[in-house]
Amino acid sequence: MTVVLCETKIEKVTEFGFGGFLLCEGEIEEHDLERALRFQRIEHVAIGGLAVREKYLSERQLCDIKSHQRERGGLFGEIAIELGLLCEGRVNTLLAMQADKNIRIGEILVMLGAVSRDVMEYHLQDFHASL
Repeated sequence: MTVVLCETKIEKVTEFGFGGFLLCEGEIEEHDLERALRFQRIEHVAIGGLAVREKYLSERQLCDIKSHQRERGGLFGEIAIELGLLCEGRVNTLLAMQADKNIRIGEILVMLGAVSRDVMEYHLQDFHASL
């Protein structure tokens, strides 16, 4: 996968995000990216869990939303609004809380020692310029 990914044009690489970009630039190894992605998955805070923790939803309401989501698909917040369980303002609050709690891949790679902060920030500028 790494070879195929890195042989594509930069526009294609950006589909794989900043971690894929660093991999193709030779700044990290594939196992570094895998570790960082695993960490990110484990630490990810689900919006439904936040809603229950903040007492915006009960466990039962959370189950109802997830059941609806499994049956018909769709985004958690949109379903919660559609079912009348959350208002748009609360969904936006939860999304902001979720964004604050989730760690970006570049920060995780720095934290794991796979790349220095200076290198990460330098390539982050290149990555954003290529979008």
